[in-house]
Amino acid sequence: MSRKARYTKEAQENSLFIKPFIPKNSSQEFYVDTMKESTITLCTGPAGTSKTYVAAYVALQALLNRDIDRIILTRPIVACEDIGFLPGDMLQKVNPYLLPLIDAVEDHIGPTRTKELFDTGRLEIIPLAYMRGRSLNRAFMILDEAQNATIEQVKMFLTRLGYESKIVINGDPGQSDLKPGTHNGLEWALERLTGVESEIGCVEFSESHIVRHPLIAKMLRHLNGPGRSIKLPTVDKKKLNGGRHSFYDPEVRETRVA
Repeated sequence: MSRKARYTKEAQENSLFIKPFIPKNSSQEFYVDTMKESTITLCTGPAGTSKTYVAAYVALQALLNRDIDRIILTRPIVACEDIGFLPGDMLQKVNPYLLPLIDAVEDHIGPTRTKELFDTGRLEIIPLAYMRGRSLNRAFMILDEAQNATIEQVKMFLTRLGYESKIVINGDPGQSDLKPGTHNGLEWALERLTGVESEIGCVEFSESHIVRHPLIAKMLRHLNGPGRSIKLPTVDKKKLNGGRHSFYDPEVRETRVA
């Protein structure tokens, strides 16, 4: 008897234990409420604000409560990244890009329960391109890293929405890997969908909402702020005591040997 056949649907649902989650700030709480109340949720914010982690929790809760039948997590694979040299078929090639999504689910229910959901078809983690042509009812669909999706890809994803389904699109517009001049679908969707329908909710996190290492927020303030001139250290060759010494020559911007 296969592993899938040994588990009835009721047994699978009873075995799904989700680690308790308490929002760490008011924005996370608002994010949870928005996903529960809205059919489509658009969320932006810097890395470390738990956009994917919180969305995965809400999706698992919906699955446990039988509000949906399956969860679909997806990410765009940026076309400019060369994955042809990697071994295996296409799914094996893109698997490293999807690992953060698997980690988010495993953090909530553990690797064993995550594998059970995979085996029974109640959890899918796939590249965004594999969503084309599908119509999904009673599904909770999360598009992660949407700043790396084109306008056409986001439009395609939004139109996968079926009856009794939910969509969450999240990302950080400041970290797009698309080619210069290419408009990302996340910002495009925000511009056109914010405030137009009561079933579409929007959430925005800021650096103050980062819940990873506190140094991340401090670094981002400097990395995203105006640049400043930095004087690199130099060594006075006249003060060197014989022998061969390396020093930085600011005139040619390279290390020389004296």
